[in-house]
Amino acid sequence: MASTLPVPQRYERPRSTEPPPDSPKCHIVEALGEDKTYKYSFTYEKATLYEFKFTRAPTPDPIDPCFRCNRRVLPKDQLKVDTFLYHKQCFRCRICGLPLTQKTYHRNNNNNKDDYEVYCRTHIGKNIAQIQRGEVPPMGIEGHTMPDGQGKKYIVQITGTTAKNALPPPGSSISPVPRPSPANSMTNVTSRSMNDTSQWTHASPNASYDMMPQSSALAASYAHSMRNFSHPKPVLKSFEDFDTTGVFEVQPLLEQRHKEEQERLLRFLAEEREKEMKRLDDTINLEKEKAAEELLNSFDQMSLQNSVPRSLVEERERIEDHFQHVRDERLRLVTDKISAEEKGRNGKMVDRHCQEMLMLIGEKDREADRSSLYDHSMKPPVETPDCKKSALYKSPAVFEHIDLRAIELAGRDFDNHTDLAKELTRDCHTELEKLRTIFRWVIAMDLSKNQVSGITRPQQLNPLMRGVKTGKETYHQLFKKLCSYAGLHCEIILGYSKGAGYKPGMRMEGNAFRNAWTAVFVEGSWRLVNCTWAARHVSGHRDNLPLLFYKYDEFYFLTDPDDYVYQHYPDDPAWQLLDIPLPFSEFLNLPVVKSPFFNYGLRFYSNYGATLTTDTGMVEIRLVTPKILGFGTLLEPVNKTASDPRQYDGRVLLRYVRNEAIFSVALPGTGMFYFTVYVGDYWHSECLESATCFLINCPRMSGSPSPPYPPVPFFGPTPVMETLGITADSNVDPLIVCNSDYLEINFKLLKDLKITHTFQYFEVEDGSISDIDRYVFLRSRNDKGANYLVRCPKEGFYIFSLYAADPTAGSDANNLDCAVRYLVICQEPSPNVAQFPKTCSRWQRCTLHEPLAGDLLTDKRYVFKMDIPQAVEVFVVIGDIYHHLKRKIGAAWESQVMTGPVSGTARVIARFQAGKDMSTFANMLEYKLVDDVETEI
Repeated sequence: MASTLPVPQRYERPRSTEPPPDSPKCHIVEALGEDKTYKYSFTYEKATLYEFKFTRAPTPDPIDPCFRCNRRVLPKDQLKVDTFLYHKQCFRCRICGLPLTQKTYHRNNNNNKDDYEVYCRTHIGKNIAQIQRGEVPPMGIEGHTMPDGQGKKYIVQITGTTAKNALPPPGSSISPVPRPSPANSMTNVTSRSMNDTSQWTHASPNASYDMMPQSSALAASYAHSMRNFSHPKPVLKSFEDFDTTGVFEVQPLLEQRHKEEQERLLRFLAEEREKEMKRLDDTINLEKEKAAEELLNSFDQMSLQNSVPRSLVEERERIEDHFQHVRDERLRLVTDKISAEEKGRNGKMVDRHCQEMLMLIGEKDREADRSSLYDHSMKPPVETPDCKKSALYKSPAVFEHIDLRAIELAGRDFDNHTDLAKELTRDCHTELEKLRTIFRWVIAMDLSKNQVSGITRPQQLNPLMRGVKTGKETYHQLFKKLCSYAGLHCEIILGYSKGAGYKPGMRMEGNAFRNAWTAVFVEGSWRLVNCTWAARHVSGHRDNLPLLFYKYDEFYFLTDPDDYVYQHYPDDPAWQLLDIPLPFSEFLNLPVVKSPFFNYGLRFYSNYGATLTTDTGMVEIRLVTPKILGFGTLLEPVNKTASDPRQYDGRVLLRYVRNEAIFSVALPGTGMFYFTVYVGDYWHSECLESATCFLINCPRMSGSPSPPYPPVPFFGPTPVMETLGITADSNVDPLIVCNSDYLEINFKLLKDLKITHTFQYFEVEDGSISDIDRYVFLRSRNDKGANYLVRCPKEGFYIFSLYAADPTAGSDANNLDCAVRYLVICQEPSPNVAQFPKTCSRWQRCTLHEPLAGDLLTDKRYVFKMDIPQAVEVFVVIGDIYHHLKRKIGAAWESQVMTGPVSGTARVIARFQAGKDMSTFANMLEYKLVDDVETEI
């Protein structure tokens, strides 16, 4: 029979040996319970790839006990060393818990003949206090080269949390070289320290590198190889790896034990729930009996006093109603308490089962390659990802075949997790593909929970979903369990989320807005994954009615940490996966940002807070967009009253300037308002998704509120402008201020197009829009461009729109689409603003030099000067008199004309060389002859 290990007492670190703040931190606990149960555990702060816990039974098993845990060792799991038996997972270093083999273990018999323990090479003859003080590397790692020539081996390792603990001693040719720091996050973080030890990689003691710098060239070569050193890669990754090494063969045995333990726990929890319910009913019944006794006593006293009592039936009903209310309230509290305890116990069990499954796969790692530095049983350190999500895959299209198979499997029933994981990963060759197929399967099951047609049929009887259906298991726990079967480390993260119902400025405390998500270690880095939010509903607005539909959201798969922190804040700041963790106060001050914001490629032009304060009533928000998208906005008061509208229309002006979408908000008055931006894929999309939300606070306002804007969706270019090759030669910003006689708007054209325009005036008082085409004039038009003149007769808002079509587009040539829209604001109109002459259809490709005024005075001489290509004759017709214009150079026509004493109309007509009837004159321009210049719109 194996000898038993002497039980040590709990180790307490002496105060005098408190390590300095920059030393490696290792927390080791040895405890002896009252029932003689011995528990041992250790964790390393930030710097470890490994964490180990075990419990030692108080007495050895009578048959083949394990030297480490005192429990029986089955023949298939035996490891015999000398006269002692071990479980394969229990054969570890006594100090650091590092897994050992028969070739790597060491005894301490030379120093202590009574010590039958096994150690790694580093910790022979060492004790826990030396690790606590930083005198010995915390894992089974050899140190640097010593002056006496001992220990001429160098192992790349994680040894602490500061730079100087990782640096080689003076004279060593080895220097740590950091890996590239990821791109700065939205918090403007700086890159990690050049010598941060968290950039180093742990190696097992049976893999070492000779450090023999024979020459500077050799040292340089070695340093170059170290520069490219990264985290160790797993031995077993693909389906073939798991299949050939027998992982799928041994998993059902462990799963069966887990299933039996789960069933025992469920029976125990059901019994506990029944006991609590019975205890509650007994308490209520006792209180009811006591109340009934008091009622009878009161009736006896009233009868003695000859009082007239109330009806006994009424009193009985009142008591019954009262205690029914009390029971319902207590039942709710008890149920919540029981549910929380059940979820907590089940969660701990799931965590342990996942760890045991990874330890099982870790055994297969060592059987497949004993020299590998990677072990699935070792938890990777929590560090910032090495690269962005886009570096792992460019588009979800690369997973199309994987996604389709996962959705197909979601419609089938599986009796155990092993068969499901095996089927899901059958065509997977990498960790990323395995994670993707598990993720998509869980998403499909989550969507079926919401009864979404076309995704998958409801899995009401699926045994793997029983825990989720009954509420004792979450989708995150199911996801974590499947990840462990596939050899992926997964952690459930708890924290706060800006989810449904959260508005900017709200407080987060207690259980309000508590949530959970997961982090998965894949392709050498921890990545953030949220199964439930990826299958959540999308809301939009159409005709002032809310819309609700379901769809898969790619954003929540391997989300970049600097994007994820807008919505989720973990209790442990390390799980932000940022170089510099964000304080909770700054998280609350971030704008509320939804996944469509990132899915459509939006970015903030600058760092905005969740609350925007103004004393002018005006707020401007800029978003950087990859293309012209469809936007919608909603401005509503925080504290609505009966007199407040559902939303304020005409208070938001949106304009596109190059790659920016600029929102100008003009508040109707003082107060607090929610401002929400919705986004869609196309510029006139009807269904929009919530992208971001702000709280606007206007405690006071200097001056009166600004007038509302015209009810136009946006100002600026549309995709039609780019498609047809139209560019703005001036006025890139669609917001133009006109304080002169007229302004010019020029466009460049790459080809011959059909163009037209509209010019409208917005009446602020009644919100009406009227056409005033006589105040805009196409002065010149040719193959290369068009020049418009615009006049504003009075103060206010004007809308100029350009429409265009390609004449070679067949049936679509007659459908002119809006290419660009301008908002013209006139603050100080000229005192005498005249209309332009009216143009006719044949005026295209002509140019007017003068007169530009559309109203001409009677009895006055004017110079008519214009360019009309291909014209044979040009006349100005006033009444019955034809005034002939003289041809100048090229297509120029010019002459002086006397308007005469009679008011009326002056027309410019021309005859052309080409056409069916060469003798027919075509109308070109039309002027009005008036006695004065006073005009109105």
